[in-house]
Amino acid sequence: MRRQPSPAATGGRSPSLWLERALYGVGAFCLLLVSCFAAQAAISRHVALAEGTLPAQAPRATTPTPTADSEVIGRLEIPSLNLTVPILSDYDPASLRRGVGHIRGTANAGGLGNFVLAGHRDTFLRPLRHIAAPMVIKIVIREGTYEYVTDTTEVVEPDNLSVLDIHNTPELTLITCYPFDFIGAAPHRFIVHAHLASAFPAKPS
Repeated sequence: MRRQPSPAATGGRSPSLWLERALYGVGAFCLLLVSCFAAQAAISRHVALAEGTLPAQAPRATTPTPTADSEVIGRLEIPSLNLTVPILSDYDPASLRRGVGHIRGTANAGGLGNFVLAGHRDTFLRPLRHIAAPMVIKIVIREGTYEYVTDTTEVVEPDNLSVLDIHNTPELTLITCYPFDFIGAAPHRFIVHAHLASAFPAKPS
């Protein structure tokens, strides 16, 4: 009987070798698929965080809660930018549709510490793209008018909590998303830092 040449001699492949390689291929495809899902989940989370106007992991004391009793507590004015907007007592989504929101747990207007306000870059705070030192920022509340002077601006990542740091001087911090012309959920935050320059008590009624 004539002997058949071996697969190695003819350059062929045995069925077991083909099966082994097929299984390797399936395994590699599964790993690739899992990696894609993981990457997509990470991107989705990043986009979800970027849709807000605040750091991604705000301290518990400043966590926003949707409230029906959020009220107008004052007014933010930047005369050089023709910007005037109501200040709400909270920064939940409903409040930010009405104006800028006070970050709970931060100082009160004119008080010692960091008075922090947040708002949307594509509505009320769009003029901030043109802000520069030393522009005057006015906070008008029932007790009086507080004038802050712009010191610096910066662009930070959403999880940068240093913008909420409390110092031993009266300060104002404004937070909005960045870039201003970005289509969709902006990936960064635009920060305005200002110090209290003067205070004018409200006149007795």
